[in-house]
Amino acid sequence: MPFSRRRLFLGAVILFSLIAVATTLRLAYEWRQALSDIDSMIVTPVVILLPTDGPTSGSIAQLPPSANRSSSGANPQPDTAAAAQGAGSGSSSDAPGVETTPTLRQRTLNILLLGTDARPTDTEPTRTDAIVLVRLDRDSGRVSMLSIPRDLWVKYPSGGEGRINAAFAVGEKKFGPGGGAALAKSTVTKLLGVAVDQFVLINFQGFRTLIDRLGGISINAPEAISDPAYPTDNYNTISVSFPAGLQQLDGENALIYARTRHADSDFGRNQRQQLVLMAIFNRVRERGLLQQLTSLDDYTGALRGYVQTDMGHSTMLAMAGFARDLHADEVLRYAIDSSTIVNLRPPATFAAESRSLRRIVAQFTGEATSTAGGE
Repeated sequence: MPFSRRRLFLGAVILFSLIAVATTLRLAYEWRQALSDIDSMIVTPVVILLPTDGPTSGSIAQLPPSANRSSSGANPQPDTAAAAQGAGSGSSSDAPGVETTPTLRQRTLNILLLGTDARPTDTEPTRTDAIVLVRLDRDSGRVSMLSIPRDLWVKYPSGGEGRINAAFAVGEKKFGPGGGAALAKSTVTKLLGVAVDQFVLINFQGFRTLIDRLGGISINAPEAISDPAYPTDNYNTISVSFPAGLQQLDGENALIYARTRHADSDFGRNQRQQLVLMAIFNRVRERGLLQQLTSLDDYTGALRGYVQTDMGHSTMLAMAGFARDLHADEVLRYAIDSSTIVNLRPPATFAAESRSLRRIVAQFTGEATSTAGGE
């Protein structure tokens, strides 16, 4: 090969090598930044010793209260080590795009999704406006979700009673940081007889930010909605409305659609929340975020400070792998609705009728067949 051609060839090789190295370093930086953002979201629920008067009672969480704090990278995560082990590791230190991601280590995983109505000026723990339990069955690929009305009257495992949406705030005030997650999980566990494994909590601003970062979501509203007194962040009210049919929503309007209830009821709101969750999932799939992890730091950085969870890196990666082949219309959707409750004497609200609740829970867990689906 002539010298000039050889020099040109070597120059091209060096150029492509530099590009490859720069790209790899950029991906590694994005991945490390994403993990740092995720670590800031992870909290360890405190241990709450509950009465042992039933199969769902007991201790919540695995670590002592002294380990309870918002994670800033130093907080030990139960499954971080597992993420770095063996075949199919997809370790938390791996570069994005690896083919071997962890699989779910347990056959079923129950995740409590909480949406808090915290406003920018709030300094005290607030209620959870949205309460949805999601169940993943690793072996069958079955996914189901169960919405719980925020005003459902329950007995807290730590003592006392009240609306279920107050469990998080009660736990935070009684047990300190991490106590809200523990009490919310144990309250839902006691109510349903289904052990809650992990939780994810997001506040209003995080919800808006996520949807805007995704470029908005599309929903097909089954009916028109009009609310003349929708509450705003500054405790005023505005009039809002949504037509029936297919429409594109940004973060603010998606939040309004999911929260408004004066046009129908809390039960109608639960259905809309499920529609919005499915729309978010569809948008995540459309953008390929389950197939590749580049630019992940754009999303984790935007959500930093707005999300809390007790889920470790390995579980997050395993869930992403589990969801890759899942379609929204395959998710089975259930709710504790007006046909499932009994009214109580004020100041109590309403409780779940035990027989109806057992039926819904059996359908939700797959122990009984049902016709539930994407409707």
